[in-house]
Amino acid sequence: MAGCSVVLLAATEVEAAPLTHGLERPRRNVVATKTVTAGLLDPPGLQVLVAVGGCDKTNTAHILTCLLQEMVPAPRLVLQTGIAGAFPATDGAWRAEVGDVVLATEEIYVDTGCAGPEGWLSAQDLGLPIAEIGGRESGNRFTLDPRLVEAAAEIVVATGCDGSRGRPSVVTGPFATSSRVTGTRKEGEEIARRWAPVAESMEGAAAAHICALYGVPFLEIRGVSNLIVDRDRDAWQVERAIEVAAAAASAVCCDIDRLLPER
Repeated sequence: MAGCSVVLLAATEVEAAPLTHGLERPRRNVVATKTVTAGLLDPPGLQVLVAVGGCDKTNTAHILTCLLQEMVPAPRLVLQTGIAGAFPATDGAWRAEVGDVVLATEEIYVDTGCAGPEGWLSAQDLGLPIAEIGGRESGNRFTLDPRLVEAAAEIVVATGCDGSRGRPSVVTGPFATSSRVTGTRKEGEEIARRWAPVAESMEGAAAAHICALYGVPFLEIRGVSNLIVDRDRDAWQVERAIEVAAAAASAVCCDIDRLLPER
């Protein structure tokens, strides 16, 4: 793992496959049942790790902690990729569509808190200690470096990922993380009103959380596989979402010196 500049993190082998298949001289290891593949991303000959952590927050936090504890020096970047569901905006419009690339500006634990007769109370409302970052409690939210997100979005757009529908297909905004996938439009609209997220996954906030604790730059780039409506698994376009997410993640890695010129 020494000398690897980027950790590419995915929940499943399927989501990681386009990235691992693109590596030269791959070396595969297993860390407590989780696979980690080191190799060269060519071009530009960048040493990367592709880690498959497993679904949900605990698995993500586990593999990422294992890696960051062992990697000396620390990686220049952790980049999480995979599929996501897209939320409606509060006016009911869709900010991201199936097949779009979405980049997180912040990550939110949307199922950490308390439901009661008075309504939903977040971890911050309850005063629950989640993480202390820079001397301040994070609450449910972990904000990503806005300069880094903007630069990554520019790189992705420059690769030709601007849409053919007369609207951008590269969308930035808050992401929601929940262990329970949102499966009804009504619940999706409630989450949209509470947190205003663009997209949802089961892992993102955990990765943002761990990277914040270790002081490692973090990005999350996903492909939209489905809209958050009443659940219709047959309508999901998983392969398309994985393809666009992997292409966007690879483009960002290949331009890492522009992205992180000082590191």
